[in-house]
Amino acid sequence: MKNKNYSLIYSNWDETVRRRKVFLSNPVFIKGLALAPLVVAATSVKNGLLLCIAVLFLLTPTRFVTSLITRRMSMPLKTFFYPFVSAIVFAFVYYFMYKYLGTQVLMLGVYLPILIVDPLVVKNFEKTRKEEALYSIINGLRNTAGFAVACLIVSAVREFLAFGTVAGFKILGVGILPMAQYSFGGFLIVGILCAVWAQMVKNYKHKVEVEALHNERFADNDN
Repeated sequence: MKNKNYSLIYSNWDETVRRRKVFLSNPVFIKGLALAPLVVAATSVKNGLLLCIAVLFLLTPTRFVTSLITRRMSMPLKTFFYPFVSAIVFAFVYYFMYKYLGTQVLMLGVYLPILIVDPLVVKNFEKTRKEEALYSIINGLRNTAGFAVACLIVSAVREFLAFGTVAGFKILGVGILPMAQYSFGGFLIVGILCAVWAQMVKNYKHKVEVEALHNERFADNDN
């Protein structure tokens, strides 16, 4: 029995990737963006949530503002303007995070403000085509969701391995891999998760391709 959905997905693969960015084009696990904050700062679900909040209020507003202003800017000017806008937005984000979350924000150290120049936020400046304001919001939210999923997975895995807890809830009596709380352990864990994620995407694409070809042969036989 043929499944037309696979044929449709395969024939519009690029569009499918854009719509399913969280899985098929995850900004962290597939594109390798924002690795420094995850490797160093995302050692617990609590820290991961703080990073997610910062990206939520930083990425999309920065992308939206720049989409309105940079349409006629040259590439060199965009290179400076994107981080400039990101820094201004971050100043407000940091103020409100510090006001409502207190000193918890300081736990992330320099790896919170480093998001200002992270490719996750400012990578869009290199595009030569104009980006519509509505699309900048949609794509910004997709990237934010993709980062949030990756960040929370990494944070939960590292907290569990290092301390035997997840979001502060005790799962094991002791951490089974204490080095997960350190940067070198973070590099190892993020690298493994990226490889696993990429393989899942590869397997899914292969499945779609096989099913689409099967549908084509099925249709030829019907004719």
